[in-house]
Amino acid sequence: MIYLDNNATTKVDEEVLNAMLPYLKEEYGNPSSTYSFGKDIKEKVNEARNNVARLLNCNPDNIIFTSCGSESNATAIMNAIKLNPNKKHIITTKVEHASIIETMGYLEREGYEITFLEVDDKGRLDLEELKKEITPDTCLISVMMANNEIGNIYPIKEIAKIAKENNIIMHTDAVQAAGKIKIDVEDLNVDMLSISGHKINVPKGIGILYVRDKKFIPLIFGHQEKNRRGGTENVPYIIGLGKSCEMIINDNYKKSEEEKVLRDYMESEIKKNIEDVFIYGDLDNRTPNTSSIAFKNVKADELMLVLESFGVLVSTGSACNSELAVPSHVLTACHANLEEYSPIRVSLGKYTTKEEIDQFIKTLINVVKMLRSKVK
Repeated sequence: MIYLDNNATTKVDEEVLNAMLPYLKEEYGNPSSTYSFGKDIKEKVNEARNNVARLLNCNPDNIIFTSCGSESNATAIMNAIKLNPNKKHIITTKVEHASIIETMGYLEREGYEITFLEVDDKGRLDLEELKKEITPDTCLISVMMANNEIGNIYPIKEIAKIAKENNIIMHTDAVQAAGKIKIDVEDLNVDMLSISGHKINVPKGIGILYVRDKKFIPLIFGHQEKNRRGGTENVPYIIGLGKSCEMIINDNYKKSEEEKVLRDYMESEIKKNIEDVFIYGDLDNRTPNTSSIAFKNVKADELMLVLESFGVLVSTGSACNSELAVPSHVLTACHANLEEYSPIRVSLGKYTTKEEIDQFIKTLINVVKMLRSKVK
């Protein structure tokens, strides 16, 4: 199997798993307990929190552990509106993750006005449009740091500056950015930021929400996480997330640089060997591992299925929308001609090898040729 869908989820790192195992077996104490069996585990949780904080360049007290990126996103949005009960306007974009889009849809039904910013054909935002949409009633701006389908990296620092100038809470979904590009919350000056562990080689079931301000109204009430997120801490997964963050820090993004070299090589070889290829997104400003690539008159869903039959796993977009028989909202926002150029998403990971990419290219060339011959 050649796995090229790392934006959907990633393989659990062996070092992460080994760090977790004691806390799934013999070290099973509750970190809220007052005896040493619990206190020692609390110290390991705090050590993990410190590693997350080091990755983001923030105070460990600003880190809240959650169950996933979607919970972090929902918590951030609900916190912003609870802190501003008299304001009913939110600004986001048309290319956000489903967890943001669907939460905004719920709030619209509850009487909130939601502005979904447009993007151009490369998926880029116009910050002048953002400025024009701000009103005295705006309580939140939520814009993703990196897009999960086309890989675009958005100007979060500039957007946060606009938010601050207008006294508006700023949140960014950094789930697809973590581990791929450096994140410095002090430099970005965002109020809240979301991350999901399973995108950085940790098992599914853990995420974080960075919160700058001490004013915070939780989504789940309880004394844990300094009264900001109730529920007994998911100790093994917190330990795993901390280990992954430590590994990213120690690696200093060398793996990401290698992924970019491999991704660029892949795209170059594909374009050399296949006619009528189109790559979506801002090719000069995207995550190093992502390619949204289309082949004229080849249906992405059919291409994906045939590639799977040859042991190559790619996707046609976000895994969170895979059960919906509708066009990608991201590509629709980019004014994509999906009848002619419907893309597959190829997303590399830290374990992707050149040998795998070469085999993928070889397989792809033959499959595209076969599918195009069927159309003729």
